[in-house]
Amino acid sequence: MIMNYVFGIDLGTTYSCIAYMDEYGKPVVLKNSDGDHTTPSVVMVESADNVVVGMEAKRSIEVDPDRTVQFIKRKMGKENDKVTLAGITYSAPEISAYILKKLVKDANDELIQTGVLSEGQEVRDVVITCPAYFGMNERQATKTAGELAGLNVLNIINEPTAAAISYGAAGSAKHETVLVYDLGGGTFDITVMDINGSDISVVCTGGDDTLGGKDWDETLMDYVTERYEEENGEDLSEDPDAVAALYVDVETWKKSLTAREKVNISVNGSGGRFREELTRERYEELTHDLLSRTKNLLDEVLKNAAQKGCPQEKIDKILLVGGSSRMPQVAKMIEADYHITPVLQDPDEAVAKGAAIYARNEKQYSDFLLEESQKTGKTVKELTEENLKTGGALDKKFALSTSGYGAIKMNITNVLSRTYGISAYNEDDELVICNMLMSNDKLPATTTRSFWTGQNNQTGTELPIFETRSMEPTLPLGDREPITTIHMRFNERVPKGTEITVMLALDNSGILHVMAEELCRHSKLETTFDLSNQMTEDERITAVRRTAETTVE
Repeated sequence: MIMNYVFGIDLGTTYSCIAYMDEYGKPVVLKNSDGDHTTPSVVMVESADNVVVGMEAKRSIEVDPDRTVQFIKRKMGKENDKVTLAGITYSAPEISAYILKKLVKDANDELIQTGVLSEGQEVRDVVITCPAYFGMNERQATKTAGELAGLNVLNIINEPTAAAISYGAAGSAKHETVLVYDLGGGTFDITVMDINGSDISVVCTGGDDTLGGKDWDETLMDYVTERYEEENGEDLSEDPDAVAALYVDVETWKKSLTAREKVNISVNGSGGRFREELTRERYEELTHDLLSRTKNLLDEVLKNAAQKGCPQEKIDKILLVGGSSRMPQVAKMIEADYHITPVLQDPDEAVAKGAAIYARNEKQYSDFLLEESQKTGKTVKELTEENLKTGGALDKKFALSTSGYGAIKMNITNVLSRTYGISAYNEDDELVICNMLMSNDKLPATTTRSFWTGQNNQTGTELPIFETRSMEPTLPLGDREPITTIHMRFNERVPKGTEITVMLALDNSGILHVMAEELCRHSKLETTFDLSNQMTEDERITAVRRTAETTVE
């Protein structure tokens, strides 16, 4: 097992990659078995005990669509997260675990081949990134995927934060306000952060976890399918082989139009052939609505940032992250509408590199705290509390220590990406969600609210907790389902109208703390809640066994 190396993983919707800090302190993205730095996030089930991940799996979309899955990240943490491949049902975390196993296997092989690792050593300690706009369900699903892959997941950090670290904004002497525009293959994030040396404070975040380069591909696919029908009088969607081939081609054409002004497109179907010269201008017209969606979300984030004391004129830099941000229309829109020239640098690898830098920093600091604990006889918790009281004296000592090698302790303050509340009856006897922790509140976040019993002689109550994207104090329950329901039992029966105070607190680790007290008999409840066990016990046992026994190529 490796003690000196930790790794950063960008688990992407369309492509993934893994990085580490080399002996010179430089973040390096490791190559896969094909010699590429990024691996397609595509899984093909060859048999019950063998899966193929990466470019070969991507090619199989054309010939074996019933055995192949892509864009699984869009199902992470969702209620309907299952896919059936070759007659076998898998959860999204399990499919993601196979992608992680492929990344780790190839990284391990390269490090052994180059002499960085010895036979018997393995990649195990990792930090995995996720979109800033992911909620608790999605984040825990990401962690579960890492655990199913046999990894020790040190942390889940936001992709925009990792990108900012990679670009060198964090740790420099400059005090900057940075906006990260992260347009990936399947998700879109905008994050405004204040960076002062090693302190990274997220001001606000927003986005859409169902918007990304995949949607640009599908728009182009719809256009080509329509043009094919006009030319040949036949519906191309009825030709599965042609459709599967087209999925691969549209991505190639999109990438070509990023570098060139025009591209020749060609489609072969059972009803004939279609050819056309497609210009970048026409492509941008076709996808204008998608770009406008990113602009609307960007405007919303800028409005929220201004309300929190960070108007647009305070933003020093806009960083473009994610492969889809390469499209010229993105930079053109930002320059025209916001009068800032965005920085596009290493969009495919920046997130993994930033995660690797963060992972190394956290590992060094953790090792340093253990050393100090052994020297002083104090617990790590006591040392951490002492560090806060002394204004970071321990952090300064870390920077001068052998284990720190001049490193600076990074302090990252995040915000809630979602809103959390409890359902209760209003004055009209309607069930509504009473929001308590609001999206973009600073973490850790705590709030308390009073509720009252609705019946005489109540022996307890339920506290259904909801996660939404609403910024309203209350909203109709509708068909929303709680992420969990806390059952509170009273010591004795209480009369109608008894006050119950409820406190919700969300810590930096994404753990929700719930405390409640009824003020008549003073019954109390205190519990913590995480979503690390979203699967049923049987599902988890099956997934653990399968991922351990399945060969990944």
